[in-house]
Amino acid sequence: MADSSFPFFGGVIQSLKPSSVFLLTKKDGEFLRVIASVSVVVAHCIHFWVEDFYSARNFLSLSYLSTILDQITRFTVPLFFFLSGFGLTLQFQGKPLPLAKYYKFRLTKILAPFLLWSLITAFRHQEYILNMPWSQDSWGTTKTFLRFLFLDGFDYQYYFVIVIFQFYLVYPLLYKLGRSKLWMGLFLAVHLAFMSPVETYLELWGLSLPKFHPNILLFHWLYCFAGIYAAFNKDFLANLLTRWSNRKVAVFWVGTVLLLNFEFLMNIVNEKYLFDTDHFNRWAVVLYCLASLMVFMKAKRLVADRVYANPRWQFLFTHVAPFTFFVYLAHTHVLRVVDYLLWEVTLFDFLNRIILVVAGSYLLAWFAQWLLEDFPRLRFYLGLPNKPSLDWSQVPGAGLFKLRRPNQDLTSRATAGASLKAQEGSGRRLDLSSEHSSA
Repeated sequence: MADSSFPFFGGVIQSLKPSSVFLLTKKDGEFLRVIASVSVVVAHCIHFWVEDFYSARNFLSLSYLSTILDQITRFTVPLFFFLSGFGLTLQFQGKPLPLAKYYKFRLTKILAPFLLWSLITAFRHQEYILNMPWSQDSWGTTKTFLRFLFLDGFDYQYYFVIVIFQFYLVYPLLYKLGRSKLWMGLFLAVHLAFMSPVETYLELWGLSLPKFHPNILLFHWLYCFAGIYAAFNKDFLANLLTRWSNRKVAVFWVGTVLLLNFEFLMNIVNEKYLFDTDHFNRWAVVLYCLASLMVFMKAKRLVADRVYANPRWQFLFTHVAPFTFFVYLAHTHVLRVVDYLLWEVTLFDFLNRIILVVAGSYLLAWFAQWLLEDFPRLRFYLGLPNKPSLDWSQVPGAGLFKLRRPNQDLTSRATAGASLKAQEGSGRRLDLSSEHSSA
């Protein structure tokens, strides 16, 4: 797989039958990762308007349109979990690792960026951390701090990394269960038992669900295991989609979108907190994620022809997909800067916030990669790709700044070097690698 900035996506996502339109390929995985990553950033950009609709309930407003868009992005995190289980299982099938080597590689790859970015984010909580009773109750304070770091997260998007860390811990012990439909059905039943709207029906009987922290694997395991199951049973999507026409899949998707928004409104009417209203742990989200994946699988041949094979869109796979992990960790910092600069709530502000945060997050990723090309260890800790060099000529909009293409620059240097070699009569080979990296 090309340098993946989301290390928990496993290895190469590929099909055993490349001719089949219903199976995931490497390009499919990268494209889905790009769509999900940008959608997550958009969802965080518009959350202000979602909160406004939750309070005002004005249907003829930008806030309600933002709420609909927010619900449409509910596929993002479950898709990340699905791709994680799918890609990691394919990698295990192709080249299983000894248990010790697996834990050392996987846990370090996810834990190192998490700890560094938590340190970067800690300044937002410095008053709380410094005022904790370290001297009076060092043991209790340490437990509270560790819970804050490894369970709550120093920033709201870190919960995903926290859950993936838990998934990595249990994966070698449970991944072989993915061969069985029985276990898939059992985990689906457990998942639904703890998801909304179960708590609403239990309240009618004076009962309630056990109180668990929302950032534990229990609430996200189904999506991870669905990816494992898909890797072991590579025809399950093909069988389902063969029976369903394009129109039926489209109607199913539209129906799940309507269901998502209807459920959101009903939760508001029932005076639930926004956190309990707008989360991923809902039956409707499970249906919507299935519908969204089916839509993609039906359209993937068209996407392959129009996007994968089109040179115009290759930057998605060379300059966007490899940086999605870094952008996921860093975009909230960019969002806060944009919030400080754009404090109004007009449509102009709505559009600019999305554009500036998405573009600014990737610009930050590209400049960080460029500045740290000689520091692979630091790139690793920041969640940047392993590939050190960045081709600025393929960055969207680079032509406006008349950037020289590295290939042209390399050719000119090679020509000059050959001429110098001929003049001096030296038999040494010209080393262009250091010149190219410094250019």
